[in-house]
Amino acid sequence: MFASLSRLCPLGSSPGSPHRWTAGPGGWSLSFAISTGRTDFLTQSKEAKPVWVTGAGGFIGLHLARFLARKGCHVIGFGRKDAPGFALATGGVFFPGGVVVETMDAALAAHGRPSAVYHLAGGATVGQSIVDPLKDFEQSVVSAARILDFLRRHAPDAPVVLASSAAVYGGGHAGSIRVDAALDPYSPYGYHKRMVEELGRSYCAAYGQPVSVARLFSVYGEGLRKQLLWDLCGRLAAGETDIVLGGTGTEMRDWHHVSDVVRLIHRILPAGEPRFAIYNGGAGAAASVSTISSMILKAWGGDRRLSFSGESRRGDPVNLISDPSGVPEGLQLQVPLSKGIAGYVDWYRADVLAEPVGRLRRVAP
Repeated sequence: MFASLSRLCPLGSSPGSPHRWTAGPGGWSLSFAISTGRTDFLTQSKEAKPVWVTGAGGFIGLHLARFLARKGCHVIGFGRKDAPGFALATGGVFFPGGVVVETMDAALAAHGRPSAVYHLAGGATVGQSIVDPLKDFEQSVVSAARILDFLRRHAPDAPVVLASSAAVYGGGHAGSIRVDAALDPYSPYGYHKRMVEELGRSYCAAYGQPVSVARLFSVYGEGLRKQLLWDLCGRLAAGETDIVLGGTGTEMRDWHHVSDVVRLIHRILPAGEPRFAIYNGGAGAAASVSTISSMILKAWGGDRRLSFSGESRRGDPVNLISDPSGVPEGLQLQVPLSKGIAGYVDWYRADVLAEPVGRLRRVAP
């Protein structure tokens, strides 16, 4: 059963495991983080054992790192690029250079074996994977293989959470998608996420590494610098009044605020037993692209017109909604969609519009 994360980090004990389906054995701006007053991570326990977060300079990774720090963890972050402000935002240590043997060796030598690992590093988007599939393979599959094999040799009992994606399901599903539904990915991104899952399954079966997988759906929130919300706010900031988006607007997605997502990711950390588990990391909160876009326009204010071209990108699913029945109890949505969208617009106006154009503004990390 579950132990609290505050116990995991200072004392090194691992959370337990809820009811689950089992099988087989850009970063967030520091000014916004400080403005929210969440600086209790500065008082984290000196006894905290290291917890690794890969992709820690990215959108979900930085939110997770700050969440863990507030729970008393000594967070060790890894990312491809430098992450200015990571230490101040989390009280932890960041290793640039990606998930490679050199950075993991350095972290091991300086801070000891990890007590838990959250592997969020990977390819960024479906579109980028289609343009450069080999790069996406290296960022997703190779990085997962590296960290799992490093743990096999140096921390075989450390529980692991691997971030996957609803892209593994493909576009042929109607209604809510159960975690045991058939997998039929279309894009290289989806195929590579499926390979990451199979790597986790294989290391659990062959070496007893405890592994959980979170298949994430449409994660949004402050700090997101890609996809629909980011693009739409950029166009609004540029003064567009007649906005035409691709697709029909009827495409359904499962929108899940990042603060709720990190609670789920932390909660599904396996208890240390050699079991492999997969969870749908969605909220079951369906909303159409048209609805979300209209909410953005309303939160932004002003007189704007919104329409859709009717032309969809090849491979884009019409419906991608999670059946959250296997999600651990107590992880219901805490951020309603209306509140989350308004918060995103507030963040964009307060932080992004204050960034120098051409250096950071409207540029994804």
